[in-house]
Amino acid sequence: MEQLREFEEGDNHIWRLRKTLYGTIQGAHDWAKNLDRTFKGHEYYKSKADPQICSRVYDNELTLTSTWIDVLGTFSTFEGKILAKS
Repeated sequence: MEQLREFEEGDNHIWRLRKTLYGTIQGAHDWAKNLDRTFKGHEYYKSKADPQICSRVYDNELTLTSTWIDVLGTFSTFEGKILAKS
């Protein structure tokens, strides 16, 4: 990213990002918000004890996910794994 000519050192201008950049605070916030919206769309529930743990029961199949650096999941059966990924 290059500084525009209109923005000289010492000016009181603030740059506004039009798109979230990976590695910025806004990028992490937008990623977490999008992930939360996706889990809710697939009818997952957040744990009251730990908001990084989500669960869902669908067709008697239990799915648990843990989101820290990556999203990890466990399933009650192999069929539940296929169902959760679809």
